[in-house]
Amino acid sequence: MSNPLSKIRNVFPWFLSIFVSFLGFISGHALALDINDLLKSNDIELVAWIGDQKDPINTLRNNESVLVSGGQYSVNEQVILTIEVATPRWLTRGTRIGSVEIPNVIAKQRNLLATNYTVRKGGQTWSRQRWEVTLYPLTSGTFVVPSVAVQVQVSAPDGTNVAGTLYTPPMEFQTSLPSGRLSDDTPWFSATSVDVTQGWQQSSETLKVGDALIRTIEIEAKDSLSILLPDLLKNESTKQYQAYTQPHILDDTQERGDYRSTRIEETVYVIQQGGEFSLPDYQFQWWNSETQELELVTVKGNAFVAKHTLTSFVHAYAGFFIVMISFLVILLFVVIWARKYYQSRPAPSWFIFQRLMKSKDWPNLRRFIYQELRRVTTRVELTPFGTGVQWQKDSESIQQGEQELPIFKRVWTVINRKRRTLFILNIPKALPDLEGVHNKDKG
Repeated sequence: MSNPLSKIRNVFPWFLSIFVSFLGFISGHALALDINDLLKSNDIELVAWIGDQKDPINTLRNNESVLVSGGQYSVNEQVILTIEVATPRWLTRGTRIGSVEIPNVIAKQRNLLATNYTVRKGGQTWSRQRWEVTLYPLTSGTFVVPSVAVQVQVSAPDGTNVAGTLYTPPMEFQTSLPSGRLSDDTPWFSATSVDVTQGWQQSSETLKVGDALIRTIEIEAKDSLSILLPDLLKNESTKQYQAYTQPHILDDTQERGDYRSTRIEETVYVIQQGGEFSLPDYQFQWWNSETQELELVTVKGNAFVAKHTLTSFVHAYAGFFIVMISFLVILLFVVIWARKYYQSRPAPSWFIFQRLMKSKDWPNLRRFIYQELRRVTTRVELTPFGTGVQWQKDSESIQQGEQELPIFKRVWTVINRKRRTLFILNIPKALPDLEGVHNKDKG
């Protein structure tokens, strides 16, 4: 039969090892470091600032509680919020920063990857990780950047990994309009440089009705945001063309601290009528935050000529054709009526005179002048009819048998003017002569 004491002796070492391990586990958790301990022991550092790091007033550490000004900027100007994590050891997991939300400010983290580098500090090599968030204030005023949560995991001196969340202190900055020629309602943006390119593309070398013309405008700005760049091409159709605006292409990139934004606009114009047509100029203004000047950019339009098709030609000049056809119909009706009318009546005197002038029938032309003189004035001599030196010369020339068309034309004009004067004087009165009736009533 086995000895119970020997069994206890055999089991005791096993229980002792478990107990020691348990005590080590408890003591390890009791003495474990958290992120704040590493912060106090200067094994991790969180720094945040607005604008240029060279300005010491903009550098804030996580243990500060005072709200420090981040400087003065213009509306729409790019303001960079920098968050930097540093440790003399190493980061064992990717760092994550929280979102930044500020009323009337567009916040955008263009680069989802941090910039990693090392520096020597106090004889130690520090690993640093830098994050940048670009801010674009849309109005004038004072803006407060709230505390931003930064999730980190770093190796502790005891070899363990310590994870936790650090918070940047709140920071503020001010904005105002950079020029008196600008307002919050004026479309403009801020940048350090702007490049504009324009392209034209035709569906055929020689444009005609039904062809398409493509206009592309690309705006590239440095230190701005694509959604702030101007919307130029409009869906404006005319009788000459139908405009179809394509979806805009917006792109924001960042490379080694170089922030660039691009806006590409494209419109397709389908030609509706032949002839010459023009596409308009476009203008926009932007504030150069580098030179502190307001600049105006003009994107030039262009003029084109499109050929008609038979259908488009008829459609374009339909109104003109209707008027001309109507005029010709009326003219034909007048000619037919006049021809029938003067079949039983003498031709008009002006018609006879023009026909004689054209044929240069001098005897009949001279005879017709005397006939008209007698019919209008009952006179038979030209000389006493008119006055003036020119009339005397012309009448003598006709009597002497001169054969010059201008002479006959001047004499005819004087006789014809006399006819119109007599016609006006002989128009009957529209109302009866009431004066005699009035006199009778008096009597």
